[in-house]
Amino acid sequence: MQSIAVAIDKEDNAADRPSPRSDQGREFCRGSLGEATCFQYPRVSAPKVKIDLSQVESFAILPRTGRRAAINTPADIDLSVLTATNSRAAHYILEIVKAQTGMGLVGMAWVRSNMWRACAVVDDMGLGMKAGDELDVDSTLCKDVMESQVGIAFDDALNHPVFHDHKTPKLYGFRAYISEPILLTDGSYFGNLFALDAEPRPITSEKNRAIFTACAGILGKLLQDQLISQQLSNEIQSFKETGNAREVFLAVVAHDLRNPLQAITMGAKMLARGDEPKAAKLGERMATSARRMSKLIDDLVDYAKGRAGNEISIATEPTESLSAALQTVIDEFVEAHPRHDFIASLQLPAAVRVDTPRIQQLLSNLLGNAVAYGGSDFPIQITGSLEGKDMVIQVNNRGPLVPDEVIAQMFDAHFQGPKSAATSMGLGLSICKQIVAAHNGNLTVLSCSDSGTTFTIRLPVVL
Repeated sequence: MQSIAVAIDKEDNAADRPSPRSDQGREFCRGSLGEATCFQYPRVSAPKVKIDLSQVESFAILPRTGRRAAINTPADIDLSVLTATNSRAAHYILEIVKAQTGMGLVGMAWVRSNMWRACAVVDDMGLGMKAGDELDVDSTLCKDVMESQVGIAFDDALNHPVFHDHKTPKLYGFRAYISEPILLTDGSYFGNLFALDAEPRPITSEKNRAIFTACAGILGKLLQDQLISQQLSNEIQSFKETGNAREVFLAVVAHDLRNPLQAITMGAKMLARGDEPKAAKLGERMATSARRMSKLIDDLVDYAKGRAGNEISIATEPTESLSAALQTVIDEFVEAHPRHDFIASLQLPAAVRVDTPRIQQLLSNLLGNAVAYGGSDFPIQITGSLEGKDMVIQVNNRGPLVPDEVIAQMFDAHFQGPKSAATSMGLGLSICKQIVAAHNGNLTVLSCSDSGTTFTIRLPVVL
């Protein structure tokens, strides 16, 4: 049931009024309507009036420069946007229009072919209209404005050659009327700025037309800003919800994979210690695969912690065998990637304080990146040295030049280069950055066409 107000002028001819009660009618009013009277209107709608502009005198088509807009604003605009249009700024504009034109009711409506909804209203006529009210769009003149994309205005419907017998002025009890399309800044149609009054008003004057056109343009800009703001807010909220669900999923998967992986690792070790050469070799391969899977799980856990706002935890301890620990990682890569050559020169200080497993994880990720992107024609070089009070570790591969735009993103989670393997999650370098940050160090990358790509780790950890 559509809700509209029916205002009947006391001087109207009673014979022209619809019957106050009709079993075949539909009610067009609800709520407090002041002095307005409610009637049942028949279901058969009144015939449309075709306006012959050659007969119009006080009828004005408000000119609008520029292109005509397609009616392409999404019909499912969030209701919160419509609520936002009922803002203080919108009301200020409506108050200005009312004060300048003297019209009794000024409003802004969202209009579609099957719907009319008030967004903001200043009502001194006592019709009881407020933001959120809906009318039968076929009972309004706003639909004509929507279809033609030009404004309508008349000073007095009763003395007008076209609108003196039009259904809309009679239905709502107004004589003066003006309506201007509200176009968003992208040219799409949103609705109408309209004003009406129960008495004749000189609304078609040049001043009033200029005021209406200007205010409709201001409202279009205001609405565009509100729509953009709402869209961004919705996208941010959707991103947060998707991100939270992904982090929970990753944490659960990582946790649930550890137990079966531990069983696989134990079985691989038993096979590797057996007397059967083929079984021992199979066990070694299984153990290598298990270590790789364990690394992926560690990456998932670290990533989930980082996304939850927790820094990667480290437990620094004094060590005098960091070079040996890093050499172990290098040896694993030598065994796992026989097609690549590795050259290591580790001259790290004898006494440092670091989280050794994390530094091993850091080097493993960088070596994995070097294997993935470095050419097999040149060796992967690993160096470690003392520079001042800092420990510096570098990993160099002679792969192709890395573009600046890739370098700018390579430490972002889930970023993958053009040669990334299908099984890569794009977390390795992001975790490297977090490990270095947890040690109060920094990680940089430099790529040159002649010397390849070099990752440099600088950690202030010398005792």
